[in-house]
Amino acid sequence: MSPAAGGPRVRRLAHPDADIRARALGLPRGRPVVALLGSPEPLDPDLSATVLPVLRTVLSEARRANAVVLTTGADLGVAHLTGLASEALDAAPRLVGIAPGRLVAADDAEPRPGELPLNQRHDTAVLVPGSRWGDEVPALLRVVDAVARKRPALVVLLGGDDGARAALVEHLGHDRPLLLLAGTGGLADELVSGALADEDIGVLARAGQVAVVHVDEGPERVLAVLRGVLGSKAGTPLRADAPTLALWPRLRFREPDARPVVDPGFVLDYPLLADAIHEANEIIAPALHECEVESLRARERGRLLATAAILAGFATTSFAALQVWLRDVPWPGVLVAVAGAAAAVLAVISRGADDVEFRSRAELLRALYFDHLSTPPPKNEAEREERVRALATAVARHRHEPVGAA
Repeated sequence: MSPAAGGPRVRRLAHPDADIRARALGLPRGRPVVALLGSPEPLDPDLSATVLPVLRTVLSEARRANAVVLTTGADLGVAHLTGLASEALDAAPRLVGIAPGRLVAADDAEPRPGELPLNQRHDTAVLVPGSRWGDEVPALLRVVDAVARKRPALVVLLGGDDGARAALVEHLGHDRPLLLLAGTGGLADELVSGALADEDIGVLARAGQVAVVHVDEGPERVLAVLRGVLGSKAGTPLRADAPTLALWPRLRFREPDARPVVDPGFVLDYPLLADAIHEANEIIAPALHECEVESLRARERGRLLATAAILAGFATTSFAALQVWLRDVPWPGVLVAVAGAAAAVLAVISRGADDVEFRSRAELLRALYFDHLSTPPPKNEAEREERVRALATAVARHRHEPVGAA
């Protein structure tokens, strides 16, 4: 749904604790919700350039899942970048902004001192009585409840301040999933680093459904978390389970989504490993996923050939029985010979179809991943850079050199 002409439709709450009814605000009900939280401040230009592709991925997946996306609605910070990201999409999801009424200008007039314009790419703006950021948090959480009902509701945290902290405490208290974008500063990095481990929000984060993705790792890992949440039922734990093999091989191989090597919330329990996990995810994980996909492709091809060999063997037996029944007819014997030869050839080919080379490469890369996590932290930045270069060299060697080479 594209935003209405002239900007978002403005809905005002008469009281900060007013009852939220989705239909009264012109909002849908029974939809998944993605709430984008961050600091109501301009983002650094370099960080904005890194975050923008991630937000495009979030909006694209939200659109696919028919989800509603919530922001602060003001044309600043994360909400501003969300508007920019929506412009790059052919079809954007429903964007809803929730902000204190005295901090935003609700019409086309020039904002007064202390006011911010609403982002024009949003469909609806819900204005809450209040004059400072954080006053909108209770209403935002009630909007999440009213729209999501029994559907999943995910918070994506980019940076964040005290207002985001209050929202997260309530959100995690309802056992709802959270995606922390590490590397965006503020509250997100404090949670990842363990600086808030002894506070209520740190305890809730360690005990809750929390995924951690570093913003430099790109949109693919964020997409994997989104699909795991938006494609599930409310209350489904956020985990990095491996996909199960289908009983029957598929004629057309479908590449599985990249999945995190370690549990997405592992960083919160071991914050000292945050940098090592980020480096391993950025350097090793893409090559590991590529090798695992090639190994799965070869295994699926082998299963398909083995299934064809079994069917050819069954055909041989059937034609042999037909030949016994039709003793004076020669053509069943020809079919027996053809089917038997096909079964033998397919059986031989299927045994060589499972390419052990890519499986071995994947095992080497996975071992390298956890070996990197077990290495003591570098003493300084120069040592870290040297370790990263050595890690990239090791990945290239495992990826391209013959398996078993020194």
